[in-house]
Amino acid sequence: MKNMNVNEYLKRIKFQSRTGDAFEDLKQLQTQNLYHVPFENLDVINKVPIRLDLSHIYHKIVRNHRGGFCYEINGLFHWLLKQLGYEVKMISSTIAREKNQWYMENTHLANIVTMNNVEYLIEVGAGDTVRSPVPLTGDVVEDISGKYRVHPVGEFLHLQKLIDDEWTAEYRFTTTPRIFSFFEEVCKLNQTSPESHFTQKIIVTKTNQTGRITLTNHEIITTINGEKSKKEYQQHERPDLLNNLFGIDMHQKHEW
Repeated sequence: MKNMNVNEYLKRIKFQSRTGDAFEDLKQLQTQNLYHVPFENLDVINKVPIRLDLSHIYHKIVRNHRGGFCYEINGLFHWLLKQLGYEVKMISSTIAREKNQWYMENTHLANIVTMNNVEYLIEVGAGDTVRSPVPLTGDVVEDISGKYRVHPVGEFLHLQKLIDDEWTAEYRFTTTPRIFSFFEEVCKLNQTSPESHFTQKIIVTKTNQTGRITLTNHEIITTINGEKSKKEYQQHERPDLLNNLFGIDMHQKHEW
């Protein structure tokens, strides 16, 4: 891709060096991406069009130190993994609304990596969810945010989280490979529809070693070892908070 550089991306997510162990490197790439690229919808709220152009997304995330939503973050991460030699494919999934209810079909973009004949779900663009590769074998993966597994339910595979001793679906998917352009219409929909939760309020969130930090319209939510605390802020404070907490400078000139 034009003007896209793997080493520049790795520097952006502060990935030090490859160990030679492809799986450990994959875990570290996922973790570092989650630590340094926030999930955010600021362009949606500010009515700045987001299009599925990897060069533009690369410039936004890598050069302008922004984040994005699933099409941007998972889409660009797919490019990175491919450049690094991983066997990776895009998939579409459907987000769970509540028990046995779902948002619009196939509106979330995620990735699957195949290693040693095992497929792993890789997620860096869904906000508060699993932080490590999840094997499609059903094995449980645990991190500071909880326990997760991929479990078959009917014709779908469900990414599930253990909540109050019950496995609860976060989203459902199949392993059907998708191309980036498959998501063009739903990307537009999520930017414009009044029913899209991305158009409702600001959400900027980033993981860290002890939990995560999140900014909404009026609050900063800090999660440390599962304990949440909330603090209100004034609107005039938002630019400094975005800069100090997430490294996002909304006044930066975005030159392509």
